[in-house]
Amino acid sequence: MNKKLYNVMNWPEIEGIVYADCKNPMNMLGSHLIKEGNLVQIYRPDAVSVSIKVDTKTYELEKVDESGFFACLVPSRKKKLDYLVTLEDVKGKTITFKDAYSFDLKPKNDEFKNFFAGHEYDANKIFGSKEISIDGVSGTLFTIWAPQVSRVSVVGDFNKWNGKIHQMEEIDDRGIYRLFIPGVCKGDKYLYELKVRGEKEYYKIDPYATEFTKGKENYSVVGSPLKKTAKKLKTKQTTSPRIYELNLLEWSKKSGIKTYAKLAEDIANYLSKLGFDYVNLMPVAEYFNEDTYGYTTIGMFAPTKRFGNPDDFVEFIEILHSKNIGVIIDFNCAYFGTDTRGLHNFNKTNLYGGLSPILEKNETWNVYTYDYYNNCVLSFLYSSFNYWISNFGIDGIRIDSLASMLYLDYGKEPGSWIPNMYGGNENLAAIEFIKNLNKMAAKENVITIAEESSGWIGITKDFDGDNLGFDYVLNKNWTNDYLEFMEQDPLFRKGLYDNLILPMVYNYNERFIQKFSADDLYGTGVSLYSLAAGNDAVKKKSDVRLALAYLYLYPGAKMITFGQELGLDLTNPALKWDVSDEDIAFIKDLNHFITSNSEVFDQDTKEDGFRWVEDCNSEETILGFARIGKNGQTLTAVFNFTPVERVKYRLHVLEAGKYSMIFNTNEEKYGGDEKLTKEIFKSDKNDENPKELDYIDIDIPGLSMLVFSCEKYTEREIEENRILKEAAVAKKNAEDKVKVAKELATKAKEEAIAALEAQKRAEEAARLALEAKNEAQKKADDAVREAIRIDEETKVLLEELKNKVFKKDTKKATRK
Repeated sequence: MNKKLYNVMNWPEIEGIVYADCKNPMNMLGSHLIKEGNLVQIYRPDAVSVSIKVDTKTYELEKVDESGFFACLVPSRKKKLDYLVTLEDVKGKTITFKDAYSFDLKPKNDEFKNFFAGHEYDANKIFGSKEISIDGVSGTLFTIWAPQVSRVSVVGDFNKWNGKIHQMEEIDDRGIYRLFIPGVCKGDKYLYELKVRGEKEYYKIDPYATEFTKGKENYSVVGSPLKKTAKKLKTKQTTSPRIYELNLLEWSKKSGIKTYAKLAEDIANYLSKLGFDYVNLMPVAEYFNEDTYGYTTIGMFAPTKRFGNPDDFVEFIEILHSKNIGVIIDFNCAYFGTDTRGLHNFNKTNLYGGLSPILEKNETWNVYTYDYYNNCVLSFLYSSFNYWISNFGIDGIRIDSLASMLYLDYGKEPGSWIPNMYGGNENLAAIEFIKNLNKMAAKENVITIAEESSGWIGITKDFDGDNLGFDYVLNKNWTNDYLEFMEQDPLFRKGLYDNLILPMVYNYNERFIQKFSADDLYGTGVSLYSLAAGNDAVKKKSDVRLALAYLYLYPGAKMITFGQELGLDLTNPALKWDVSDEDIAFIKDLNHFITSNSEVFDQDTKEDGFRWVEDCNSEETILGFARIGKNGQTLTAVFNFTPVERVKYRLHVLEAGKYSMIFNTNEEKYGGDEKLTKEIFKSDKNDENPKELDYIDIDIPGLSMLVFSCEKYTEREIEENRILKEAAVAKKNAEDKVKVAKELATKAKEEAIAALEAQKRAEEAARLALEAKNEAQKKADDAVREAIRIDEETKVLLEELKNKVFKKDTKKATRK
C-alpha cells in the first residue's frame, strides 16, 4: 500500500464503515480535502477494482481493505472535488456512476423544527424518496426518521440489496438519516435496512413511500410528483347525505374490473343511477394483509397499487366527481398492524406506538395503537391526512375504532397501560390530536365521520371541553338494536318493540349516521337478506325493503354497505354480481324520494323535525312517525313489521288535511303485490276526545312501509268540513230520531196487532165459553129431565114393589 495513503487513513473509522455500524459515513466516504490533497474513499464490497475520473484524468483507487474499501489521493486543492466513479465487479461488468457521498446533504435551517414540535403538516415533503437533480445529476434523495439505531442503509436492485453500499448519513442527531443516490429513479423498488446494536440487520418499508410494489412482495417504490391533483367536489353536505360504503377489492372481485379508471366508471355509473351522494371507500391506503380488509394500513401516503398508481387514483376521484359523487375514505390513524416490514418495532422500540388493544372490530387482529404523545408521530399522521385531501381531493374521512384512541385502557389487560397525568384512562394526547385533525378538516370543508362504540359524549359537538368536533358519528347502537329486532320471528318482534323506540331518546345528542355497514353485516357473516323474516324470497325481500325504508325515513344521514341495497343473499359465495334494473328499482326510488322531499329531510338534526304518531302498538308491531320540514310540511310514515295485513287501521296524523299515499314498499314494481293507490284519505277528529290527534283509516300490507303526504285543509275547506260535519251530525240525529220513531211505530203496530190478536182470542174464548155454557145448560136440563124421569121410574118401581109385597102379605095372611 502507498505509505503516504496509509498514513492518512483513519483505520478505526474504516472499520465502522466495513462493519456497517456507522451513523456518519460521509465523514469517511467521498472526497475530503486534507493537507496532502483530496482523499477519495469508496466502499464497494461488490467491486474488484474502482477508478475515478477527475476532469480528464483517471485515478485508480487502491483496495486498502479486502472487504471492498478503496482509496486514493488526488493532487487537487479543490474544496469540492467533482469526479465520476467506474467500477468493475466480480463478473467483469463495468459500471460508471456519480458517488452518492460526493453530494452535500446539509439540512436547511429549521427544516425539522415543526416535525419535532408535532405540527408539521407536510412531513412527506421532507421524508421518503424524492426523484430530484443535484448539481445537474439525476437521482433520488432518501430521508428517514429512525432514532436509536446504529445504522440505516438504502437497499434495492441498484445495489443488489447490499446494505453496506449505501449507508445513510445521520444529518440530525435526533435520528434523521439522508442519502442522495444518483441514477435511482421512478419505479425503482427499495427498502431501508436498519441495524440496532447487538441485533441482526432487518428491513423496513419507507413509512412515507407514495408507491409500493404490486403483489406479495412488500417493497417501497420510488415515486414521482403527481401529474395533477384532484379538487374536492363541493363543500361538505351536513344534512341527510346518502353514503354508499364499499371495498374496492370486493367490487373488483364481483365485477372482474382491475383498474382504477374502469372501477371508477363502473362505480360512478352505478351510484349516480341509484342517487347516492357519497361513496365511502374502505381503506384505499396501501396494505399487505388482506385478512384485515385493508385496516392494518402500511402505506399512509400511498393508494394501493392493486388497481394502479397514484395518478390513476387521481383519475378515479375525478371520474366520481364528474358524476357529482363525493369520495370519503377510511383514514386509519387509530392503529397499525404487525407486518414485519411495517411500523411495528420500527427501530426495535415502540417508535410509532406499542400498546396492543383488542379491537371490537375483530378481536383476532394483532395491532398496535399510535403513540400520540410522540410529536414526530403526530406530524406523520397530520401529514398523511393533509396529503390525501390536498392531492386527491378527498371529500371526507372516516376514522375507524375511535374508542381505541380515546382510552388508554381500551381492550387492554390491567397493568398493561399507564393512567394519564390526572389518574384517568382518557388518552389526552389522542383527544388533542383528534380535535386538531377535525379543525384541519373543517378548514378544508372535509367531512369527518367517527366510528365510536364507547358512548363518548360530544363526538360531533364543537371543540369546547371534551367535544371532538366530528361532523358525524356512526350510530352503532341503532343498528344493533334494529338487527336484533329484525332477526326475530315476526310473531315475537313485539317483545323487542322498544328496540325501535328507545334510540330516539338519544338521537339528537349527536349528529348520527344510521347505517347497515360492513362491520354490522360482513364482519358477522350475515346480510340483511339472511336476517329477514319469511320462508321464501318474496317475503324475505319484503322485509329487506322494510328495513331499508326504515333506515331512510328515520332521522340522520344514511349509510349502506356494498350490495345490501339489492335484497340479495350476499352470504352466498356463488352469488354473481349481475344487477338488473328490477334489482335497483327500490333503492333508486328511495334515494329519489329523499331528494325530492329534501325540504322535509333537511330537518334531520332538528328535534322539531320528528314526531311519533304511533309508538304504543307492540301487539300488532305497528310503528309510525311524522317527518316535519322547516316550512311545516309533513310526511307520515307507518311501518308494519309483521306479515299480517292490518285492515282499516286507524293511523293518527299531525295535521288536518287530505292524505295521499306517495310511497309503498309493497308495490308490484319492487316485487310486492300492490299498485300505488291514488285514493285520498281525509283526516277526521275523535269528537269524544278532542285532544287526540286527527286520524285516517288505512289498510297496511304485511312487512311494508307506507308514506303519506298531507295537503292541509284550506280555510274554506275547514268551514265546509265544519258545515258538512254539522249537517252530517244533524242528519244523523234526524236519522236517529226517525229510526227511534220507526222503532216506536213498529212497536206500537206490533202491540196493536198483539191486542187485536188478543181480542180475537178473547172473542173466540167467549164464543166457546157461551157454547160450552149452552151445552152445559143443555146437559143440565137433560140431567134434570133424566133425574125426573128416574124419579118417576123409581116411584113406579117402588109402587110396583109395594104392590107386590102387599099382595104377598095378603096371600100369606089368607093362608093363615
